Amino acid sequence: MKWTKTASHSRDLKVLNRMLALNTIRLHGPIARYEVAKMTGLAAPTVTVIVNDLIGMGIVQETGHGASSGGRRPVMLELDPAAGYIFAVRIQQGELVAAGMDLAGGILESRRQKLETTVPGEVVAAIGTAFEQLVADLHIRTSKVRWCGIAAPGLVNSREGIVERSSNLGWSKVRLGELVSERLGGTPVHVENISNAAALGEKSFGSGKDCSNLIFLNLSVGVGAGIIIHNDLFGGSRGYAGEVGTAGMPDAPEGECSRTVPSCYRTLEEQCGVRGILEQARAAVPESVLAAHGLSSNSLSLEALLQPPLAAVPAVRRIMEEASRLVGMKVAELMNVFDPEMVILGGELARCGGLLLDEMLRMVEAHALPEIREAVQIVISTMPEDPPLMGVYALVLDQLFYSEEWIAGER
Repeated sequence: MKWTKTASHSRDLKVLNRMLALNTIRLHGPIARYEVAKMTGLAAPTVTVIVNDLIGMGIVQETGHGASSGGRRPVMLELDPAAGYIFAVRIQQGELVAAGMDLAGGILESRRQKLETTVPGEVVAAIGTAFEQLVADLHIRTSKVRWCGIAAPGLVNSREGIVERSSNLGWSKVRLGELVSERLGGTPVHVENISNAAALGEKSFGSGKDCSNLIFLNLSVGVGAGIIIHNDLFGGSRGYAGEVGTAGMPDAPEGECSRTVPSCYRTLEEQCGVRGILEQARAAVPESVLAAHGLSSNSLSLEALLQPPLAAVPAVRRIMEEASRLVGMKVAELMNVFDPEMVILGGELARCGGLLLDEMLRMVEAHALPEIREAVQIVISTMPEDPPLMGVYALVLDQLFYSEEWIAGER
């Protein structure tokens, strides 16, 4: 996050100096006072006053001594992880994941539940219940939860906290941030698109740590891309960039579809999203074949499709190969447009591994510009934590540490 405000009077200057010192300690700790002064350009006496204030507020703590450079060993400073807590939530069709996290990025406790997500009120109620349970289990005061971050699928107006439209959830114009904040007793809430959040999670904690430009392609119930350009999330003019799942793609094997035939085209999400793949499998695989393996159309899951013996069924192989081909074409297109350092594949479909990668890489080889292709890493997400969950955590953590109210000790 970039800070651009200028101090207009002495209180502003004090808060901004405190913000500068605190974020230096947060990002570079353990760190000595003299190093804080050197890195920020603040006078040593000013740093001493600020650090004493931050220690008194319980935000910074002293943690032993550093190496001596000729004189006394300096006392080292670091952020106190228990100075506050973040409540992070990921919403997906039929599922809610919630976690209580400290300020050092540690997931203290999490819970996952299946629920009906088409009714916003029921989702808000479930978020509130999860919040109360986590606070009770962690033995922390509600007031110590400084911020809530929510990753949700669909077109998200993150400035207003509104899910404008989500086909996966069946929502339209839901003021999710406002509703959840009210349910949590006034805790600030930030709502972000799930693919954007995942890209930030990978950038902050995963494979993209050393990349300034990356794309996270979320292959889940829906299909979307989170795009990082020059270390910042790219959302376009309204924050809706990356909705690649709505793009029309050929609905026939390569070379067999005419651009003049509309029926040859369906959206990428319809063909490569988990829901779309399952719908194709239900239509293509006879009920008798499913029954022979103890399954039915209603109980069919992506996991079952990807495991023997169903994975070897010709109709299933064709569906998965076609999905891989279309994903490869989309990856090549994104590479050609944005020239990233890395493309990270995440979501349930990405866990197919080799079954997805082989055909996808063949399409990238065929359609990406060689000058770009040779420089781009394409990887499957290996984050042990949930990337969207960690992404909204990183987002609201930045907002917290640039919050004047909190830095000034007013909240």
